[in-house]
Amino acid sequence: METHSDEARTERTRSKPSAEEPTGAIEREAPHPVKYQEGISPVSSEIFLHSFFLLAGRAGSKVLDSYNNIFSVGDRDMVRIYENLGRGFRRKGLYDKALTAYRELIRLNPRNPDHYFQLGRIYEVKKENDLAVEAYRAAIALAPEHAQSLYRLGVVHGKRKELRKAIDAMRRAVELSEGNDLWLYRLGVFHDKAGDGEAALERLRQAVELNPEEPKYHQYLGFVYEGLGRHDEAVKHFKCVMELEQAADEEF
Repeated sequence: METHSDEARTERTRSKPSAEEPTGAIEREAPHPVKYQEGISPVSSEIFLHSFFLLAGRAGSKVLDSYNNIFSVGDRDMVRIYENLGRGFRRKGLYDKALTAYRELIRLNPRNPDHYFQLGRIYEVKKENDLAVEAYRAAIALAPEHAQSLYRLGVVHGKRKELRKAIDAMRRAVELSEGNDLWLYRLGVFHDKAGDGEAALERLRQAVELNPEEPKYHQYLGFVYEGLGRHDEAVKHFKCVMELEQAADEEF
């Protein structure tokens, strides 16, 4: 005859998750718990605190329950925690910790292109451009219309003097953006550096039309006109630069 203690042991055994139970996608209705201790060591204390405040906020007055639940945080909550950590570390200039947080985000949800984009941004800051290119390409593979990744990919190719690759990525980004004058300006600069003055003129004029108050657009456009021997057009834009700078000085 089964005793009360035997029933309790049976119930605990029944409710204990199987070691073979699959872990993974955050899209499940009931995410598999991820213990905070299994997180990455450089940010373990930060994860504890973020987990605590996340659950405490959800529980309201049940702070004690939140503390007890800290050891079993679902995948969705872990994603939020690591997103907050990644942003916070990057703002503070703690780029190695930020990289660790975003790598963990990718482990939790490898199908989110934004996480690869953020990883690429940090690699850029660290001047690890090869890794930045890989991260941006991963984001674009998941989301071919991820304009920010295309733009940053173009910027990195430009830094590496890979002008044709820079122009291709930047052009695709411009096509996806809704009138981004800075991206048009950058594309124009790349065309100019690649020796295509007419294409540079087209993009720089578009940038000026969108934002005629930006002196550097007029200045670079003037240089391109000068390089093509169109001195009158160049002078017009150089005058615009002086007028805009004078107006800015008068504001002070």
